[in-house]
Amino acid sequence: MPLNLSGQLSLLRVHELGSGYGPPNDQLDVEVVVQFVGRANDAFGFQLRTDDNQPVREGMLGLLRDGFNRGWTVWIDYEIQAGKHNGTIVRVWLTKPAGGHGGFGGGGVIGGVLET
Repeated sequence: MPLNLSGQLSLLRVHELGSGYGPPNDQLDVEVVVQFVGRANDAFGFQLRTDDNQPVREGMLGLLRDGFNRGWTVWIDYEIQAGKHNGTIVRVWLTKPAGGHGGFGGGGVIGGVLET
């Protein structure tokens, strides 16, 4: 069952296929990596590959980019092995302040789901 985390992003990284992320004993085989403010030791990511999940993953990257650029609250569902600090994102959504600060208007939720 996925875990849930939310907050503002401090890192949004996209790198080439096969680069990996993290130490050898806690490495992610992903191309998109995020970190949250106040959680510098934890990273979360997903693959951005040409497969059946490509449209959803491109959508998730777009949401992460919007959240990073606008300072909105980013929410993720992720899977992680016990004792590890790096997990795999399975779902992304955003919320923005009810007053409309930093965005296109009032509060709302925008999301993308990766079905595995």
